Amino acid sequence: MKNMARKVGFADLRNSLIDKYSICIRIITPNIMKNADIITYLNTKKELVDKALEKYFLNENSFFKAMYYSVDSGKRIRPILAISSYEANGGSDTASIMPIACGLELIHTYSLIHDDLPAMDDDDLRRGKASAHKKFDEATAILSGDGLFAYAFELLSSGAVLSREKLAVIRAVSEVVGPKGVVYGQVLDTSDAQEFHPKILRTIHLNKTAKFIAVAIKVGAIMARAPDARIEALYQAGVYLGMLFQYTDDILDVVGEKDELGKTPGKDEVSGKITAPGVYGLDGAQFRAERYAALARHRFSSLGANFDIFNKITDFVLNRSY
Repeated sequence: MKNMARKVGFADLRNSLIDKYSICIRIITPNIMKNADIITYLNTKKELVDKALEKYFLNENSFFKAMYYSVDSGKRIRPILAISSYEANGGSDTASIMPIACGLELIHTYSLIHDDLPAMDDDDLRRGKASAHKKFDEATAILSGDGLFAYAFELLSSGAVLSREKLAVIRAVSEVVGPKGVVYGQVLDTSDAQEFHPKILRTIHLNKTAKFIAVAIKVGAIMARAPDARIEALYQAGVYLGMLFQYTDDILDVVGEKDELGKTPGKDEVSGKITAPGVYGLDGAQFRAERYAALARHRFSSLGANFDIFNKITDFVLNRSY
């Protein structure tokens, strides 16, 4: 019954505007969705990450198959951001950044496995297939998440070179995926005492999503030995990109299609979760998503032409349908 009054109003809004926004998400700014360059770029990077991930799971231990079930497929946004940042900052040795990029994906996947558990979001579908606890059982799902989280740090610390940079990466990542970031955001997101208030929404979005997106860009810059000031500037720009990402995620939960999303839409409203459309309505949520996109573009543009790829990724995230 929590937030019932608010949910009823939102449901009415959803029914009246869903057709409009299903169209808007796809065609309000069609230039980026028709831009073959950024789609090709993302797909090319994704293929590289996918191939690297496969190799990390070639292990005789049968449990690696259970973990890889959840890793297999996905947008790979975080590893792509890390690689893009590494290259934009002058890095040229893909072998140096790839283990770290893959480590980020393992942490992200662990968070998805746990997020889908009955005690959390209780979702049966993830990445277009049965969630880990449905494919196996709850114990295997929990342990898969635990295993991926630990294995991620093995990848982050692997290799004998750039030890100082890797330590900085581990510090940065551990800070944003634990109780000061993703885990804290999940605690707030699953709270029964949620209030539909903009400040609470920002806190959840910042911790649950934005910090992790931002640190993916940061670690690429660290591994490329970028100046400290630029690393910090990229992180701040990444926070805006991360806020945008969560806004579009919230919007797609209302207007998205199950086949494209690879997960169950409408879960946030049913669960009474605080979301951008729940606080601002779809119009307000879309407006704020566009504002975060503009802020991200401004920050990335201020760093020079080398970082234009992040403007293109920002536009892609703003207009994505999955």
